[in-house]
Amino acid sequence: MPGVGGTGNLGIGTTTPATKLTVQTLNGNYGISHTDGSIIMATYIGNGFGWIGTRSNHPLAFFSNNSASPQMTLLANGNVGVGTTTPATKFTIRTPNNSDGFSHETDGGIILKDVVGGISAAMGTYSNHIFRLVANSVAVINIEPSGSVGVGISGAVNKLQVGSMGATGFNGNDIAIGNGTHATGFSQSNAAATFVSTTDIVFLPRGNGHGRIGINTNTPRAPLDVSDYTTVAKDPSATGFYGYLNFAGVTGTSAAPTTIGNVSIYSSGRVYADEFDAFSDGRIKDIAGISNTVKDLEIINSLHITDYTMKDKVKYGAKPYKKVIAQEVEKVYPQVISKHTDFIPNVYQLTYKIEKKNNGYLLSFPNKHNISNTAKKLRVLLSGTEAMQEVEIVAIPSDTQVIITAPDIKSDKVFVYGEEVDDFRTVDYEGLTTLNISATQELSRLLKEQEKNNEMQNKKIAAMEAAMELLKNNAVIPSVAGK
Repeated sequence: MPGVGGTGNLGIGTTTPATKLTVQTLNGNYGISHTDGSIIMATYIGNGFGWIGTRSNHPLAFFSNNSASPQMTLLANGNVGVGTTTPATKFTIRTPNNSDGFSHETDGGIILKDVVGGISAAMGTYSNHIFRLVANSVAVINIEPSGSVGVGISGAVNKLQVGSMGATGFNGNDIAIGNGTHATGFSQSNAAATFVSTTDIVFLPRGNGHGRIGINTNTPRAPLDVSDYTTVAKDPSATGFYGYLNFAGVTGTSAAPTTIGNVSIYSSGRVYADEFDAFSDGRIKDIAGISNTVKDLEIINSLHITDYTMKDKVKYGAKPYKKVIAQEVEKVYPQVISKHTDFIPNVYQLTYKIEKKNNGYLLSFPNKHNISNTAKKLRVLLSGTEAMQEVEIVAIPSDTQVIITAPDIKSDKVFVYGEEVDDFRTVDYEGLTTLNISATQELSRLLKEQEKNNEMQNKKIAAMEAAMELLKNNAVIPSVAGK
């Protein structure tokens, strides 16, 4: 029953209306209803909610400031539109071009917005704060106010950074990848693309250790195939030659280095080329004088040419060679010998047993392994793999056993190539060639001297023959008495 209180409030279904118009119904009933005979708008209380909407199959529109068109629309299918009466998705916002859509602001001053305009759409923070994309409550991608993007990391210092750089100091790269200890970075400038890393860089094209890399060619014919050439001029921007900056002068210790010179390319096989050019300009050399050809000939005569085959029969077969031995050359001409770290085939056999131990894997051989007591590494080939790998030596229990550290070995056999040595010798054959030139010049000088002596001897012989002939022609034959 309608009720009117002393306050002038009107109640429907109640005698104590608390507001100007109060409609009270049982739970699960409609209250106010507004209709034009077709569209029905009503209020409803039930299921723990207060409801307002349409009872007929029509949209529900919201407006303000006496707007002539709906500013928010709820369609009969549940789609909500702001600025549009035909939302195609559950929530659609339509704005004028180059204007904000939704905005989420906090008391702390963080502002999140979306903007659509021109041919682009933008979404992010419009305050000096990080924009994060979250999955399973974890920030997967972090976009810094500076524009740097971090994947799995906050506070990225590279344009695109995956992981932590740790203490590497890598920053300012276009792309950087880190694992918290080591990092790799890539940068592109107008001069060059730069690829840097705190570790060795290993390329495994095809993923099996037998791929090929081509430089200026789409059809590499070898593990490294370099095509084309260029004229190399002085690079005026080259800086950072720390070795020269630390140079102590011609009287200092660094004027006589004891290590091998810098190596640009190291090849375990043949290198094919049309020509080999070596730096030889006199302007880069402190010339001491012309080589002593007599001594050079003595050195050549002291060298021994040796017949041999290679111990690595798998790689080289039984092909015979006729060359020098570095240790022999070193005795008489050490300046053409260099030493570096490499592996020698002193084991070169298969294991017959592999046992898992607490400190590694125990390898047993049918024959003596010949591993020295000072060896620290071995080069091995695991069954089922195609590339040699290096492993650490833990212990050498006997002359037929060795314990190594290695990833989980699941193969039934291991081929051990040999141990690493730090005095592996190489020969500068260019140096031997120039030595031979000097010795050949000495032989040429001796030959010319001998030819000159022979010519003088021939002249003397000719003069003696002429004198004898003259004596013969002018000889007086004495008469014989009584004749």
